Amino acid sequence: MGFIVLGGGAGIVVSSLSDFSSMFQQAFGLKGIVPNNEAIVALALKTYGTQTALIMTFGMIVNIIIARFTKLKYIFLTGHHTLYMACLIAAILISGGIKGIALIILGSIILGFVMAIFPAIAHPTMKKIIGQDDVAFGHFGTIGYVFSAWIGKIVGKNSRSTEELELPQELSFLRDTSVAIGLTMTILYLIVAFTAGKNFVEKI
Repeated sequence: MGFIVLGGGAGIVVSSLSDFSSMFQQAFGLKGIVPNNEAIVALALKTYGTQTALIMTFGMIVNIIIARFTKLKYIFLTGHHTLYMACLIAAILISGGIKGIALIILGSIILGFVMAIFPAIAHPTMKKIIGQDDVAFGHFGTIGYVFSAWIGKIVGKNSRSTEELELPQELSFLRDTSVAIGLTMTILYLIVAFTAGKNFVEKI
């Protein structure tokens, strides 16, 4: 069911962003791509779905084994990120000529290891933020977040946290990520559409 939902959602995203990219190119004369991991993974799963599913399944088992028998006592429960990483590993190993059982074994070991090591990298920072030791942070963007925390430690001393900002009650809905992204993208679409011109927009 998750694969179906991901594929359906990716279709909507790819369609919307393709139009946005076309309008942006027309409006500003700039050619580029719109990187989106959900869309890319959904497309890649059409080719590497079986390998991704097996690497994800056995990678989670490897993660549990690592947590049981090493000092890396972290179980990575961020499921959609596990799926993305399993797909990425499968694609990279296959492009490197690795196939069959070797692909599944090597991919599972790599995935299980990174599922244990990334929470370990973030954990010293997590303990400072939440003040306890029983919750870890499972995300494959961990290095960037830890680097951001280090920058924040240097330049953010005594600055107010965004959690402390008091918004008027009528603007509290902006705290919802989906609403904020929806409003932001609406503004961007309108700017790009008006700049691209009526004739071009009507064609797409």
